[in-house]
Amino acid sequence: MSARRSINVITPLAVIIVIFVAVVLTDRVRAASDAGEFLISFGKRAVKELNDESLSKFEQEGRFRELFIEAVDLPAICRFILGRYWRAATEQERYDFLLMFEDMAVERILPMFTHQTDEYQGKDFDIVEIRPVNNDQTLVLVRTLVVRKQGAPASLTWRIRERDGRFQILDLSIEGISMVLTLRQEYSSVIRETGGVSGLIDLMREKLKFDAYSPEGNDEDQ
Repeated sequence: MSARRSINVITPLAVIIVIFVAVVLTDRVRAASDAGEFLISFGKRAVKELNDESLSKFEQEGRFRELFIEAVDLPAICRFILGRYWRAATEQERYDFLLMFEDMAVERILPMFTHQTDEYQGKDFDIVEIRPVNNDQTLVLVRTLVVRKQGAPASLTWRIRERDGRFQILDLSIEGISMVLTLRQEYSSVIRETGGVSGLIDLMREKLKFDAYSPEGNDEDQ
């Protein structure tokens, strides 16, 4: 094959490759940008609605729970956290764990968006970085800074997934520490000690009775 003919064959292929790469990169940039907009919208809605002084604490929790369920992929998170124990759990245990985990997460995270905690000020967060996760076009990491009353701003990184045009949070890392990985390790330890998922559920239910998961609570164990 002559050099000229080789060029004629390679050129269309090169054009196709360039177009494909450009489309992929454009999609990833768009997904990353949209994930940032989703998180900003979620944060603003939470701060605005939850700091309405006319709302009771019960109403605040109800509104945040609605936002939380909409923005967070709870089933996926719970499946990951329990891992092999999820596969071995009964349908009732899975259902009960989802409920307990939702209650725990709301109790722990709600104060970050209100004035109920001494650490955070219930203000908007600033996005400082948005990047796709490796080669997965559906996953994006969004790093934010949250103002604290004392000390430097806290670094929070959100793992967000897009599915069917909808964004949901899969994980939250605070100062580099992943929430789901930490809970996976701690819950696995509790399950081994108590003999099963039901033991973990009973412990979580007992702690929730005493607000043990709130920032002011005594949550030495999960």
